[in-house]
Amino acid sequence: MPVYKMPHLRGWSMAGDYAFLLTIGRHEVLVADNRSWKEHARVPVLGQPVFVMAEPTGKRVWVNFAFPDNGVVQVIDVPSMRVIKTLHPGRAILHMEFTARGDAVWLSSRDDDKLVVVDTTTLETVGELPARGPSGIFFSWRAARMGM
Repeated sequence: MPVYKMPHLRGWSMAGDYAFLLTIGRHEVLVADNRSWKEHARVPVLGQPVFVMAEPTGKRVWVNFAFPDNGVVQVIDVPSMRVIKTLHPGRAILHMEFTARGDAVWLSSRDDDKLVVVDTTTLETVGELPARGPSGIFFSWRAARMGM
């Protein structure tokens, strides 16, 4: 399968006892037990993951995708290891950022010139902000943290 966008090396996340790892050229998220590093599961997803980000609560993992599926975000439930929601928040969702408490996630929709705010409890859009060609979202709460 062709790789349309190289996944970012820090595009994986830890949630509970598991590491959620993106796969290159595959439509799945690899889950490894973080104690043994043995494969625990593979979660089928819509496209090739670019970022696999855990909510601060560790209950869910959010996945965005490379072209041609970069207008979609999928949410994985950690206990069941299943996609529980597919969102279509806008074109070219390049980056995702959680608020410090994890009550919302902000999504940059580059090709729609907006930021989309999604409530992480209801998984519904609660707001949009205009922004010219947004690429990254960097909240100050993590300014002193290393990595994602």
